[in-house]
Amino acid sequence: MNTIEAAMGGAGLTSFPHVLRASGCADVLAGGGPFTIFAPTDAAFEKFSRASLDHLLRGDAELLRAVAGYHFAAGKVLAARFAGKRIRALTHEGSHLIIDGKGRLRVNGAHVVKPDIIAGACVIHVIDQVLWPRKPGATL
Repeated sequence: MNTIEAAMGGAGLTSFPHVLRASGCADVLAGGGPFTIFAPTDAAFEKFSRASLDHLLRGDAELLRAVAGYHFAAGKVLAARFAGKRIRALTHEGSHLIIDGKGRLRVNGAHVVKPDIIAGACVIHVIDQVLWPRKPGATL
């Protein structure tokens, strides 16, 4: 278990580290940084049917890498830097997230429910939804 997985386990996140490992993105995160990670809660993953999750984890490796990579970006950015701003951030997957710090902190509409979990060279912000890239074919 690496520092990032340990920090997520301490935050009560079990599904997202599994997605990161299955996609190969855990190796990217463990191999460098800094990164800012937006980690969905287990409840966010529970909104999907078991069949949809199985398809994501076992049936479509390209989609899995896209979804996992859409949840982190280069650079270690604490929540305070987003305050009062609306920012576009380039993800590892290659698309952009919209981070809105005007009012309650949101990422593509998902609320940040627990910000600023430090994990080595990374910072994790826990969110209440799974984020989907806007690329063609990135649907369940």
